[in-house]
Amino acid sequence: MSDIPTAGALILRFKHELYCSAHQLDVQDIDPAESRTRASIEGYFDGRNGLPPLGDPEEYSVAFEAAYPSAELRADFIADLCQGRGPNYGHYVLAALMAAGRLQVVFTTNFDDLVEAGAHSLFELAGITPRPSLVVAGLGEPDVASRALQKGSFPLVAKLHGDFRSVRLKNSVDELASQDAEMRHVLRSACGRCGLIVAGYSGRDASVMDVLTEALDDKGSFPTGIYWCHRPTDPPAPEVLDLLAKARAVGRSAFAVPVDNFIELTSAIERGVRLADNLRTCLKVRRPPAPLVPAPIPTGPTRPFPILRFNALPLVDLPRQVRCLDEQSPCELADVQQAVRTNRVRGLVARRSGGQLVAVGHEQQLSHALRPLRVSLSDRTETVDWDAAFTDPADLGLALDALTLGLGRTEGLRHVLARRGHQVRVADPKASTLARLKSACGGTLSGTIPKTSLSWAEAAGLTIERRDGTWWLLVVPEVWVSPPKDRSAQRAEQVAAGSFVQQKRATRYNSATNTILDAWVRLLSAGLGPRQVKTWNLGPAEGIDPIFEIDGHTAFSRPLRIAGRVGEHGL
Repeated sequence: MSDIPTAGALILRFKHELYCSAHQLDVQDIDPAESRTRASIEGYFDGRNGLPPLGDPEEYSVAFEAAYPSAELRADFIADLCQGRGPNYGHYVLAALMAAGRLQVVFTTNFDDLVEAGAHSLFELAGITPRPSLVVAGLGEPDVASRALQKGSFPLVAKLHGDFRSVRLKNSVDELASQDAEMRHVLRSACGRCGLIVAGYSGRDASVMDVLTEALDDKGSFPTGIYWCHRPTDPPAPEVLDLLAKARAVGRSAFAVPVDNFIELTSAIERGVRLADNLRTCLKVRRPPAPLVPAPIPTGPTRPFPILRFNALPLVDLPRQVRCLDEQSPCELADVQQAVRTNRVRGLVARRSGGQLVAVGHEQQLSHALRPLRVSLSDRTETVDWDAAFTDPADLGLALDALTLGLGRTEGLRHVLARRGHQVRVADPKASTLARLKSACGGTLSGTIPKTSLSWAEAAGLTIERRDGTWWLLVVPEVWVSPPKDRSAQRAEQVAAGSFVQQKRATRYNSATNTILDAWVRLLSAGLGPRQVKTWNLGPAEGIDPIFEIDGHTAFSRPLRIAGRVGEHGL
């Protein structure tokens, strides 16, 4: 959202200020969010002390005028309210619909300029040529809106109550009652040629509702219907229900549509409309991240079949000790890790979120490699609590690195530590331990990609995750491709490699993927496990050697039996 308060929030704010003024209280000492305080404030003004009853259509206008008596004060208040606010995703969707010619006119009773700001931003980002000529008509410019509608100069944004740059804001009872006659005519004319979607508007202004009602008398008005959106918890106002009933009585389509918020509404519209690729790309950039909400795994009696197999192996045990490092002067983690790689140290280093450097591995080699950086091994070790609610990302990263290195010591395999993802890949396709994998993959485990100098090999991507209180090793069958050596041919070779990998995956349907996954599981768990994996196989006095124990039985699920019917799958 754009963090601009709703009309309901503003009503409470006005009442809060009036209440404190009437009782000579400091507004900072009175919290209207507290339930008892709010009840006192609303009770004080419920049809008394100069304000109409709760829920009255004129409640907002009367409260605003009582708190800010002059038009200039109201304009200043709205300007401060809109200062620094930016368009939200819904405004960008409106802009995309304008650019696609699917949205011609926007009438708004809001005081901000977010609709036009979102439109100009998206038009520029999408590189639309020629750029749509957005017409914006404020309250003092009804002639601009009228000419645009007559000439079909779309898209058009018309401000029924003005905007925050004008002192002619229409937001008190008398002002709303005297709504500009020409702007009303523009709104009625638009209703004669377009359908109507109403969002974020209560219908509290008689001047606007009168226009919509009168438009029902015009032949052919609202050709694609009226869709009045409201919050699921707040039914439409009586005036709105009356309008919808009258519309249906004269043969118009009219619906009250429950919608959680403006962004949900515009997102639903976007999903149902075909847009050009450049508009889709721009909306993808602007789209807010999806909220992540923890959900319990469904439980209950299950049916015996079908069984859904997962690619997750239980980690029965994980390493629990790390060595602390001391820095005589601040040192970059990247420099420390580079020193470890350059000296070919059997060790790993990470920096915890609290700033502490920690390491595992051959301590004499670590000490020698880090000495030039004035980093030394301390006598302190710390315990990693894998059962704690929070796991430090550094500890999880160390564990994944160490396990990948350990599994890479399996006969015929080699580890791959990369930012894009950790893998173990086939290094010696002739190794006897790879017989099952070779059969599952059709007889070939590695080679050279045609028309390139790039090597490829069957591989397994590795990830460690916690689910339902258990740590799991996720194994994903993949294809490893060597990095290009010749930069001049890098792009062409990457395209060829992508096509090669895509073709290889194309024929791996469920049964084939299950066979390959089973071969990897048996290889990494030494049968069906449990298998103990040591990272370097260090001696007892050489340092901390991470040790893991892997169970070879993957997780699986069966369908729930719910009231005699098959429900969702659950672990």
